[in-house]
Amino acid sequence: MMGSSRFAIPTLELLLQRDYEIIAVYTQPPRSANRGKKITPTPIDQIAAKNDLKVFTPLDFSDEASIRQFEILEPDVAVVVSYGLILPGGLLDIPRFGFLNIHPSLLPLWRGAAPVQRSLMEGDTKTGVSIIKVTKKLDAGPVFLQQEVEIDQGITASELSDKLALKGAGLLCTVLDNLETADPVQQNNVGVSYAHKIAKEEARIDWQQPSRAIYNKVHGLSYQPGAWFEHRGVQIKILKCELLDKEGEPGQVLDQDMTLSCGKGSIRPTLIQRQGKTSMNLQDFMRGYKLEIGEKLS
Repeated sequence: MMGSSRFAIPTLELLLQRDYEIIAVYTQPPRSANRGKKITPTPIDQIAAKNDLKVFTPLDFSDEASIRQFEILEPDVAVVVSYGLILPGGLLDIPRFGFLNIHPSLLPLWRGAAPVQRSLMEGDTKTGVSIIKVTKKLDAGPVFLQQEVEIDQGITASELSDKLALKGAGLLCTVLDNLETADPVQQNNVGVSYAHKIAKEEARIDWQQPSRAIYNKVHGLSYQPGAWFEHRGVQIKILKCELLDKEGEPGQVLDQDMTLSCGKGSIRPTLIQRQGKTSMNLQDFMRGYKLEIGEKLS
């Protein structure tokens, strides 16, 4: 099992529940986390330790020693879920049944690093989970199973990711149970799209955009990195919002309920976070922080 982030937790937990023989867990090395900069193992590392699993944390697979270490394990199959490291071609041929991956999109749509975020930012109404065989080309391997998932109105990227992680874990185990007879289907080369990594500058809200585009960005980037604006030198993230029909100058505060005008229409935050503070609902936020009606945000 190879994984690092929260998205991989349901998979490792289900593999443990179903008594698969997990001969080793690969995860990224412990790193500093949060404002305290405390060195923290990945969530997968922590679960593996609690279950007395052998854990490896290579920085990468650029040296022969790391590849040889993996080869000595003689795995039947490797499961890679949100691992975060590039796997060299030589590694892919070592397991008898290769590498399986859970990808949170309906491939070939949204190959790449940020499929959940990009799907929400583009306003998609459905997404899904794909179980694929890993190949040298990014997210282009043949598909074992797919399941479509409707995107609920107002769901955040974090919430949708958790939902897809659970569905993906179940689908993966279905494939593992039938691995010797499973026959994956090659992806269609028509309709390929790429979910590029979220660039830092993308998270800033552009009030010239229509309210629907800003709404999609807010929910697509929630909770990390969070769509933000600046007010009197303070960075403020909007983590959830609602759409309204009020009009005004882009970025203008329209009323005491913090309705914010966009290029067309407006939004109102429902979950918000001031720089250095915890997230809170709008009412609690406004009790300690005031925006003047008529002023414009940047």
